[in-house]
Amino acid sequence: MLISTFEALFKYGVKYFEGLAIEKLWKEHKEYKIVRLDFPEIKPLFGLNKFCKDLTGLIIDKFSSLGFEYKSSELSLFRQLSSWMEEQEPSSLVILIDEYDAPLTSCLNDPILFEQIRSLLAEFYSVIKANDSSLRFVFITGNTKFNKTSIFSELNNLKDLTLDVGFGTLLGYTHDEIQRYFLPYLHEAASTLNISDKELLEKLTRQYDGFCFERTASKHVFAPWLLLNFFSYPENGLVDYWFESG
Repeated sequence: MLISTFEALFKYGVKYFEGLAIEKLWKEHKEYKIVRLDFPEIKPLFGLNKFCKDLTGLIIDKFSSLGFEYKSSELSLFRQLSSWMEEQEPSSLVILIDEYDAPLTSCLNDPILFEQIRSLLAEFYSVIKANDSSLRFVFITGNTKFNKTSIFSELNNLKDLTLDVGFGTLLGYTHDEIQRYFLPYLHEAASTLNISDKELLEKLTRQYDGFCFERTASKHVFAPWLLLNFFSYPENGLVDYWFESG
């Protein structure tokens, strides 16, 4: 959801965000070349060679739509990509990577394959670092933090927001937001369950308000997936939607 939000903002500005806080905060007015890489698409389930082909295909597919032309008879893909990025206007590229860790977590039980995949991805990130003058914005998400594998040793100018206090409520709904923006849904759900709004909010807090993403552990948020499913089907009660999603 966050990656998609960034993608829409850099591509269309505030076109789809009328009436939201970002409408007044967004200051970008130029067009950007946007590359979105969804790494869950290329897990190395069938070995290194298949992964290399999938990674190559993903990079060529996403960058070629922006003018990159891969020539198989010349330099390696990463060398060609680096040369292409060097030619781009300063601060003209936006790169969004979703679940960077997906290829790595899928081969944790194979140390040799893990190291091969890690090395390959590190080479890709080194291309990004070497051409940072062409980049306006890079954002990377992941479920697992590999901070001892040197995967980002070449891309060492990233800012890690994982437990940053300033971003503790970025990935969920706060109590204030629930009561401010979801009050009609809260009231309808309470009526369906034949309890008061206050009692329902207390139940929702006990069931869904356990997510914390900052080091002081003072800010808790509701997971959007849980809450939106509950408000869609309140008659089912407080189901563990996130757990059941697998």
